[in-house]
Amino acid sequence: MQPAARGVEHLRRLQHPGGSWSDFMVAVGCSDTWVTGYAGTALAAAANAQHLPPPVRAAAAEGADAAAGWLLGAAGPGGVWGYNRGVAPDADSTAWAVRLLAARGRPVPPPALAFLAAHETGTGYRTYRDVARTRRWSEPTPDVSAAALLAQHEAGVLDRAALADGFLRLVAGWQKPPGRWTSIWWAEDGYPTVLALEAWALAGRPGLTPVPAPVRPPVTAFGHALWLQALVLTDAPADAAPLLAAERPGGGWAGDAELLVPDPSGGGLTERSIDSRGVFTTATALRALLAAGPLPSAPPAPVTAAPGRDTLGHGYDRLIGQVAADLGVEPSRAVAVFGELTRESLAAPAPWPSAQLSGLAGGLPVELSVTDGAPALRYTVEVGDPVLPAFSRAVSGLHAIGRAAGLLGCEQAWLDARPALQAMVDPALPVPEGNRFWVWAGVDAEAGGREVLKVYLSSLHHHLDDGGALRRVTAALRGLGLPAGAPALDVLAKLEGHGFCQELGIGLAPGGRIGVKVYYELPGWRPELVTAVLADAGLPAGLDPVRPAIPGVLTEEVAATHRAGIMLRVDLATGRIGEVSTASGFMRPMIGHPEIARRVGAWLGTTGDRRAFDAVAARLLPGWPERTGRLHSLFTRARSAKGARTTVYLRPALPEGPPA
Repeated sequence: MQPAARGVEHLRRLQHPGGSWSDFMVAVGCSDTWVTGYAGTALAAAANAQHLPPPVRAAAAEGADAAAGWLLGAAGPGGVWGYNRGVAPDADSTAWAVRLLAARGRPVPPPALAFLAAHETGTGYRTYRDVARTRRWSEPTPDVSAAALLAQHEAGVLDRAALADGFLRLVAGWQKPPGRWTSIWWAEDGYPTVLALEAWALAGRPGLTPVPAPVRPPVTAFGHALWLQALVLTDAPADAAPLLAAERPGGGWAGDAELLVPDPSGGGLTERSIDSRGVFTTATALRALLAAGPLPSAPPAPVTAAPGRDTLGHGYDRLIGQVAADLGVEPSRAVAVFGELTRESLAAPAPWPSAQLSGLAGGLPVELSVTDGAPALRYTVEVGDPVLPAFSRAVSGLHAIGRAAGLLGCEQAWLDARPALQAMVDPALPVPEGNRFWVWAGVDAEAGGREVLKVYLSSLHHHLDDGGALRRVTAALRGLGLPAGAPALDVLAKLEGHGFCQELGIGLAPGGRIGVKVYYELPGWRPELVTAVLADAGLPAGLDPVRPAIPGVLTEEVAATHRAGIMLRVDLATGRIGEVSTASGFMRPMIGHPEIARRVGAWLGTTGDRRAFDAVAARLLPGWPERTGRLHSLFTRARSAKGARTTVYLRPALPEGPPA
């Protein structure tokens, strides 16, 4: 199969059901409209590539048409587009939307063409017109200038002579030695260079004979693709081998395009962002391969039953094995279970850390936790292929959990949990494109051999805001056998007026045993509410066992002003609440991590057994620079008829180094 055909297939896999793509998380969110215009244009080119097989061209046309239809429905007032649907329109995003519409024969809104024309200056096209507000973002750049000219040419507004004139006036003069264009928006000079050369080629190669050359050889797939296309556009010798060598197993390219967000006031950069899902990089590779023409067909890197594990995955494997040994848990079994859960999420090339893809631990794929009870290995992980659209990613994660259930002897519980999973993971739900959490997994493995597989299912309340979170969770509980009229449902309904139902946790154990927890998020620590819930659950009164206060670390007064949570363990047989837990987050460190760990350890020593915390903290502390990020993320305090328990959650830094 042609590499370009595999690029089409992968770009279609990344496409959201409605026809859009999303990538590049910045302060205003991920891009959807701009990225959709760019990726859709790449598919539109593939649809017209006669050297590709008809089924591939048909798939490309279908994807491009879906993207064009989505863009028409997502246009802002007057038929213009911005970085995403929540921000002001700009010339670059509008240009790519126009290019896609024109390529697929869709009517281009006249206001979009007028909008582009209004962004022309004497030296080029600016991204934004409002100089007073956007300042540096309103400076003309060669990539936006070329995109705007190409869009108007392809929409029939500029003929070839006008395109040539525009190129010479507004793009050619921006060229820099040794043969490149640069932009404030991109780390890779190849991007503005390719757009400039694309306009030059379509204009009949007027005025100059550019010889494209980067300052330094490209090192990313994005860079290899851009400079391949630049060389092809100028008839220079070009080698696709470096780009093909970067192809992912099964096709497509991992995201490594680096978008820059300059400070509009001129003070350097405010943000950098990578296309974590690989949409922009794959679309760029596809554009380059199409420009290069037919290449010798070759199989993709093989996809085996266990795809190649990323170096990061091997590092986490070592960590899990080390922590397991420290806690008296059999290391090889612990690593085997961890490997099954993370086969896809830590496959090479792993995209972590990525705040765009994970809400788990500040963008990290793994979080550990310890209790003040008997030592046990406890962790939560990202599961499934993290770059897929939401539902496909969730299904991929459920497959990973099913494999782990087989290793842990939880097959019957896994089968019995199916109705609950179907109630929570429904393809009909309009899940946002940027959804970062639908399915997570975890393991509790005690030194004595007891193991529990945990499944965390988002209610999606925060994203959908449809009032259906509790309805979905209730349906899942009933699917697990919760009796009608269960007292727990009254308690959950009471909590609805104070926060929102965030997720459902399902614990699976051998012998078909299942346990469940319902998680609510609250605007802060609410002692009166917790007192009432304890009473409703028939648990001993008194808040001391669940107060969110750690001497020298956090006070109740501070906890009352920050996000908090309350978790209810529901007894499926009786329908009653068997345990109430509270959750509070650690503040960003004002003191070093070692000192916080010392204070937390001393506090845990007063509530129970601190050995597990000391062992895990000793493993994780060396990887955390002083006062950087949050090693300690949150803690929970639980009250049941059996007593009290405290749990502290810790984030391991990204491991480094080759496999052991």
